[in-house]
Amino acid sequence: MYLQNVVVLCPKEAVSLEPLSVAASRAEPGVSLAEDAVEEMVVCLAAIEAAWTVGEFSRMAGLLASLHDQAMRAGLPDVVDVSEKVERLLTSRDEVALAAVVARLIRVGETSLATLLEISYRQN
Repeated sequence: MYLQNVVVLCPKEAVSLEPLSVAASRAEPGVSLAEDAVEEMVVCLAAIEAAWTVGEFSRMAGLLASLHDQAMRAGLPDVVDVSEKVERLLTSRDEVALAAVVARLIRVGETSLATLLEISYRQN
């Protein structure tokens, strides 16, 4: 096999953000809502990926619902959209499609959270 025949795909997605829709009640003066949202969602995304890896679909459903709610509050419509697609695919048990969309959820989630943090840091 010749290396010139190998194609490397690096999927990238544009993400959109909406203003935070949560009332700003800060427990600590130095911590922003964006940082709180990112921390919670990072844990949730990691748990979703772990649940997918070991085939814990019922646990995954609960985690997806939590991620969906967090993304709604944080103003991350792309994460909301992809998490809804994963939820629908869970019931169909189409493992190939589910694998692709879970990978997309992780990718979109990470990109959205990085963008949210970057904007938050620039505003401070």
